[in-house]
Amino acid sequence: MPAIALRARRNARQPPHGLDAAAGTAFAADLHHWRRQAEEDWRALCGPDEDSPVSRTVPGYLLDRYAFRAFMRATCGVRIADRFARPTGPQAARWEELTRSRLRGAPSVGLAPVRLTDPVTDTPLVRDLLRRWRGHLAALGIDHDPALFRPPTGQNWLDLYRASALYPFYPPAILGPSFMERISARQRDEILATHGPTGIMSLYAFLLESHEDTHRAQRGEPLLCEYVLAILWCRFLDEHDQWYWERNEDTGVSLNVEEPYVRRVHLADGALRALFRDTATGVHEVLGPTAYDELCLTGWLFDARAIAYRDYLELITLRLTGHSLRDRLAALTTALDDRLAPRPRPDAGDTAGSADPADPAEGTHR
Repeated sequence: MPAIALRARRNARQPPHGLDAAAGTAFAADLHHWRRQAEEDWRALCGPDEDSPVSRTVPGYLLDRYAFRAFMRATCGVRIADRFARPTGPQAARWEELTRSRLRGAPSVGLAPVRLTDPVTDTPLVRDLLRRWRGHLAALGIDHDPALFRPPTGQNWLDLYRASALYPFYPPAILGPSFMERISARQRDEILATHGPTGIMSLYAFLLESHEDTHRAQRGEPLLCEYVLAILWCRFLDEHDQWYWERNEDTGVSLNVEEPYVRRVHLADGALRALFRDTATGVHEVLGPTAYDELCLTGWLFDARAIAYRDYLELITLRLTGHSLRDRLAALTTALDDRLAPRPRPDAGDTAGSADPADPAEGTHR
């Protein structure tokens, strides 16, 4: 697996255990404790009530990202320095500017990026697709807040983007109808002839809202939540004949990077429902009591940039298809331990260095 610029930092003030200590069952066995610590860490990032741009309750989608990070700090003396480790206020102040800079249109069909103050496209096509998505979840027995997956009446694009589970750390992952740029020219022509520009924006509005609202309904480890959503999404596209805008018919390449992986996983509806509601209890039910530590460690390794996303997908797919990750994770954590070992500073003789002092998240999490 390729070496990527790390986001992990060793706390030099605390004699650490090796990272192999994180591959057992200590996290899942005391999950309530680590989730309480996640709540405390989140409130610290939010600051005082009157200053907080977000709820002071950690979003369910992010809960076990923070819980497992707290576990790794306490157990191994290692933290991750990224946007999720920085106070929310300054990030919220910059969020709209960042979002505007990332908006995308579909030049091949003459569509410019949306204007944030414009109303979200709200058409019979949007409403029909949202109705189908609600039905898709209901058929699996997945309950959710009835306010989710509703027509975007009265909303502008800024409202919809800000409702993302990733606010205020990142803009939503889907910032325009870029799927039109990735399908074949023939598909673009057919979609434009069938739906017109408004129909294309309707597909985009549905894609964005179904993605963001699903994450708002999920709970547990976010990358595993993303994997579960990919399973649901591919099943939905199969059942409702919607691949015409989600796969390039000339190349056969899916616009969903997860599709080749999730096709290898065969979960019963009850297992998928359990994973949707809470990835921790779902994994315990589907894979047994030792698996959640492995899956959360794999997500943590991705957050640390010790592995790439496709490596993460392969490892999760192996675990969900019954293969132990113990040996693979042992090799990865050993390699990461070596990369985190103190190195002499060029200007300080044999004095061991610690975290990069220029890191803007320095000191936020330990």
